[in-house]
Amino acid sequence: MLMTRGILRLILPAIAAAGFPAAAIANDDKPFSLVLSAGAEHDSNVAVEQTDTVSLRGDALAVLEADAKYRLEPAQNLSLTAGYDFEQTLHAEFSAFDMQTHTLSLGLEQRLGATSLAADYSFMHILLGGSGFLDMHQISPSVSGFAAKAIYLRGSFTYTDKNFKTANAFDARNYQVGADAYYFMMHNKAYVSLTGRYEVEDTTGTELAYKGFQLGANLQVPVSSAKVKLGYAYRQRLYDNVTVSIADRRHETRSVIKLSADVPLLGELSFKPEFRYIDRQSNYQPANYREYVETGAFSYRF
Repeated sequence: MLMTRGILRLILPAIAAAGFPAAAIANDDKPFSLVLSAGAEHDSNVAVEQTDTVSLRGDALAVLEADAKYRLEPAQNLSLTAGYDFEQTLHAEFSAFDMQTHTLSLGLEQRLGATSLAADYSFMHILLGGSGFLDMHQISPSVSGFAAKAIYLRGSFTYTDKNFKTANAFDARNYQVGADAYYFMMHNKAYVSLTGRYEVEDTTGTELAYKGFQLGANLQVPVSSAKVKLGYAYRQRLYDNVTVSIADRRHETRSVIKLSADVPLLGELSFKPEFRYIDRQSNYQPANYREYVETGAFSYRF
């Protein structure tokens, strides 16, 4: 989610530079923004994917989020963005899976005509069941711009450092090279996007080191006054070393189908329903499961 927000934040100024209608960059000229949201969710298989912890049971939960951003331009075509994001899940039964996430972010962007050079940094502090779970630093330089009037491209490199508080074998350094392509349609009210990532993760526990790739496709279209989005993501990982418990090298695939909408209600208030289907296939049993997630949230932008 953070990566998608970052890509869209980079696209909007470039759209303006390319002469697209002002409607395409609505609300982007405000130096400060705050979005509050609250909703409910049902998860058919409560899990913590980062540590292969799976309950194989469903639960209902509340989801609360606050996202604050401040953007300034200290010089022409140069922008600096600082942000703080808070997210909390509260389960009805499995409180040990309650997750609280604090994210601090800082982004620097230099626009050169229709091309942008950017560097983004984020720090995430995550608590699980009320206790420290994971600290994560992420740095991502990127270059982006329009290859044609309606085609926007972005290339990036991302370095992530993961420090788990109690599952030290999962401590890792992750290196990722990625590319994104957007094609805008219907006077920029709709788009198709394609993404690709190749990653290498070196972990403290040698059984958990892997190489893999990710592919994704999204379609967003207007339906009346709402924005409807359909997405598919595929991920494959091949682990470097033999996992002792299965006497084999671990391998897995993960497919996600997502359907979501952003429905305006009154002023800056909107309703955001979402459905996700997750199919994770692996020769390592804790990572082999299917999951259905239904969410409905109200969001207000200040």
